[in-house]
Amino acid sequence: MRFARTYVVVFLSFAVPISVHAQQTTTTTTQPSPQRDPQAVAIVQQSVEAVASTAPSDSSATGTVAIVEGSTTVSGTIQILTLGIAQTSETLTLPSGQRVVVYSNGDAKETTGTQSTVPTLELAVNDQCTDFPLPLLLAALYNPDSAFRYIGAESLNGTPVKHIQLSNAYSSNSRLRPLAPFSTKDIWFDSTSGLPLKIAYVRRAGAGEVPSFAVEVSFSNYTRVNGVLYPFQIEKSFNGTPWQTITIQSVSFNTGLTASQFQVE
Repeated sequence: MRFARTYVVVFLSFAVPISVHAQQTTTTTTQPSPQRDPQAVAIVQQSVEAVASTAPSDSSATGTVAIVEGSTTVSGTIQILTLGIAQTSETLTLPSGQRVVVYSNGDAKETTGTQSTVPTLELAVNDQCTDFPLPLLLAALYNPDSAFRYIGAESLNGTPVKHIQLSNAYSSNSRLRPLAPFSTKDIWFDSTSGLPLKIAYVRRAGAGEVPSFAVEVSFSNYTRVNGVLYPFQIEKSFNGTPWQTITIQSVSFNTGLTASQFQVE
């Protein structure tokens, strides 16, 4: 482990009922308390309950992916795995080889072909896969260091949405507190269904004069599978340019995934 975890994974190896309203956070007087806008917290709670009344312990999805690379588009397959609320793996299999990003409790590993790299902490805070938003939202709710900010009611492609902002304030770990600005995510929720429609964030490898890269992930075609709504269409953009189109073909839950499938060290 490269640094102390900032939240406790509360999901075990079985499905558990979602009960987020009862969660309360207490902080000591020596710790700065993160901003937790009640309206933003309520929006996330409602979204979680809209996606699933009982959270799966794990998920496994497969599908196709088309990636725009310059003037060409390459096609391949994708596998998306999640375990609990803080372990994810996204594997792209393309003509040029595999690309894998594994995230586990704050640490991450990125692999292209046979070459693996450990991203900087500033990048790792955004390496949790967003393709299935439920674990990400639950992680924010259960993390006492999470900050919630309500931005307002807006329109997204003609659909009324509620816009909030999430970040990790690292209130309980002063050494990691400089990472807080790198963890910010903007999320737009359908005002009627409560489902997350878009997540946006910026990737930067460090502070100062370091290039930044804006990523947007849009979700549609939510399909109910064993009581859980999963987005079967996922569109990603990179610095405002279309980047990935993911079409999910199959999803399964509670299949017995283990931590060994999310190794980052």
